[in-house]
Amino acid sequence: MKTHSLTPQLQLIIGALLFALASSASAEGLFYFGSGIGLENFKARYDKRADTDLFPTLSLNDLVFSDRDGGDGTPYSLNAFTGIRIGLHKRGLWFGVQTETVLRSDVVEGRLAGVGKTTDGYEISNLLEQNWSLRTDRDRSLVVRVGTVVSFLGLLDFSPYLIAGVRELEVSFERTLEICGTKLICQPGEQSTITTERRTPSLRHMVVGLGIEKFIGEKTSLSFEARYSSEDDDSWEESTNDIATPSSLSTDSYDVSLKFSIYL
Repeated sequence: MKTHSLTPQLQLIIGALLFALASSASAEGLFYFGSGIGLENFKARYDKRADTDLFPTLSLNDLVFSDRDGGDGTPYSLNAFTGIRIGLHKRGLWFGVQTETVLRSDVVEGRLAGVGKTTDGYEISNLLEQNWSLRTDRDRSLVVRVGTVVSFLGLLDFSPYLIAGVRELEVSFERTLEICGTKLICQPGEQSTITTERRTPSLRHMVVGLGIEKFIGEKTSLSFEARYSSEDDDSWEESTNDIATPSSLSTDSYDVSLKFSIYL
């Protein structure tokens, strides 16, 4: 399993960068904080595959089963953020660093049937079928914004900007499956057992996006953003008797948000 948590060294570098930016920006009052609401198209995929050449109880040779299932949701989100914005010119180019935390209402669910097939073409359905679900426990980001202040007919000032950064998701992945002891399939008269397994991986996404900001007062602004979080995955392997089972879970998303900022 991959570990995606921010290392202490990276956290120290980020802290030093924020402190340096703060020192240069404090005289201009460019600290800001705020919150917003968003809507996200969140996609999750679950893959599972197994190869084996020893199934004496089933009298099968070289059985292979694999399946992929996906689900998506459109969760609402509430975000809180703080950052620093520095203008390189009085009117024109500016850049900033922003940290964010997001609360989301997402639960993605699916069902993995698992289809087995032998080398001679014999197919077995419902082999280790599973119900699965995924929920986000923590969502945080560190992004850089680069933009410019433009004026429309000398009357309307606004700031289009680009967004790039890193997003870390801590998720809870749960799957429920029916097993028969150490065997795959129960024989007549045997009692099956329902078992639930959980994993809590961290997924790291690269974030890119566009935004536009408009000041609605001397120290307050509204901004609209659209972002894409690239795909990342968590992979693991399980072994049961003669079966090696590589599995993976991956997510990616698009989101839009409306944010309100207060500058200090």
